[in-house]
Amino acid sequence: MASLTPTPKQQFFDANGDPLVAGKVYTYAGGTTTPIATYTDQTGATANTNPIILDSRGMANIWLQPTIAYKFVITDENDVTQYTTDNILVPVDDLSFGSPPPIGDVAPNTGAFTTLSATLDVTFSGTGYVQMPVGATTDRPGTPAEGMLRYNSTLDTFEGFSNNQWGQVGGAAGATGGGPDEVFYENDQTVTISYTIPSTKNAMTTGPITLGAGFVGDGSIAGETLTIATVTSGAVGVGSVIVGSGITVGTVITALGDGTGGVGTYTVSPSQSASFTAITAPVIVTVSSGARWVVL
Repeated sequence: MASLTPTPKQQFFDANGDPLVAGKVYTYAGGTTTPIATYTDQTGATANTNPIILDSRGMANIWLQPTIAYKFVITDENDVTQYTTDNILVPVDDLSFGSPPPIGDVAPNTGAFTTLSATLDVTFSGTGYVQMPVGATTDRPGTPAEGMLRYNSTLDTFEGFSNNQWGQVGGAAGATGGGPDEVFYENDQTVTISYTIPSTKNAMTTGPITLGAGFVGDGSIAGETLTIATVTSGAVGVGSVIVGSGITVGTVITALGDGTGGVGTYTVSPSQSASFTAITAPVIVTVSSGARWVVL
């Protein structure tokens, strides 16, 4: 079966329908402003200039990688934009499946994802690094899942979510004090966020220990939505127990809305209605039944 021939050479026109003589074609990675290469022929050995300068008929040879999305910005010779076309992909052919280039194999030599999900094993090689997400305690996911890892910039430590709670990864804070000698175990003297010692654990701390002031601000609750309007000091986060006039005793923040510790919305439990009032979220250390906290 025969097939219709594709366009053998690209031609561009201005708003009047005339060939865009000496016009320019700027090429970027799809959805970005990152320049990316196109090629003069099928081999992909020689890159076009970027921008590509159109000839006396408004034409150019423009060859694309078969697995890359492109954005074209078309201008006249004076760089006046004529139009933009995004997410340009070549039709699926045998090159799309034969040996697709790995991420970063073509300019701009990086691969970026909003969300990346992998099944089974992932292996990293070389002598580089893997950088974990960095954020404050109040930036923790509103609905954490077992096995999550991140770096907590509030606590200056790596942490992971396991057994339905966040915990430090890599040993106790300061456990490598004394240079190469793992001699000194250090702990902070002020508790700045609420913490629950689970029933299956015991804890030991060197005192004196001070509970921080916690959060102070104003807001209201409608159903399961807490709206923080002003902040005087501190920050709230998932797990914070809030207190205020008209607020049900034991009300806890269960998820972030558009707030990330200060002004914004949050999900709370239980559902209720509380008019605008002063709100505090004191720092609380909860020792679960069966657990023990010893301060030396």
